[in-house]
Amino acid sequence: MALTEASAKRRVLAGILPVEVLLAGTGVLEGDAIMYSSGWYPAINTSGAEAILIAGQSGNGGETITAYGAAVIELSHTLANVPTDGQILALTDANLYGSVDTEKQDIGHITGIDADSLHSRAIVWPGQVAYDTAGV
Repeated sequence: MALTEASAKRRVLAGILPVEVLLAGTGVLEGDAIMYSSGWYPAINTSGAEAILIAGQSGNGGETITAYGAAVIELSHTLANVPTDGQILALTDANLYGSVDTEKQDIGHITGIDADSLHSRAIVWPGQVAYDTAGV
């Protein structure tokens, strides 16, 4: 089924390859995909501006946060948009996670759906864009 996140409120359950980054200008929320373009910003999903890391915590421009090379996150969604286990995730233009689209950066996979069907767990790895696991 097509996944659309209900909100950008998500939790990082685990992360690997931690690094400290200084946010430039715009703040990020925990679990946001972030990119580098003369500073660290929320990813905007445009050619040449792909996500590189996952924000391990929320922060405002000018603050230093921990970010991860890959992370397991918990996402929220509606009952009408429950994903399937193993579904490939893409990054939307609004820095939300959603279904794969030929114009979007593939960024992870659903690894579990909670019993309430309103939350899912996903592994997100911005580096997989180089491998394009969806083949699009």
